[in-house]
Amino acid sequence: MTKTVTINGSWGSLTVDATTGNVLSYDDGGTLPDPDCPPERGYTDYVRVDLDEWRKTYTGQEPDCLDVLDVGFWYLHDGVETYEGPEQDWRDEYERGGNR
Repeated sequence: MTKTVTINGSWGSLTVDATTGNVLSYDDGGTLPDPDCPPERGYTDYVRVDLDEWRKTYTGQEPDCLDVLDVGFWYLHDGVETYEGPEQDWRDEYERGGNR
């Protein structure tokens, strides 16, 4: 059985393979007003989450349920895979005791 990680955000949640970071499923939870409109597609284009970087940042911890702002990810747009890193402001706030 594949161990998974849940990545939550304002546009729903992703279920991700805990080893590879590959996105297994996406549930928008009804949060998308128009899934056919590119700015409102939520996380539909996310293909992989950078769990290796997350583990290096939070040494000795294993991910279980994370915020989408706390991870880098690759998304597919017009056939091109692009990387976007984690939100550093979110991480800084977390370190100060916020976002928990």
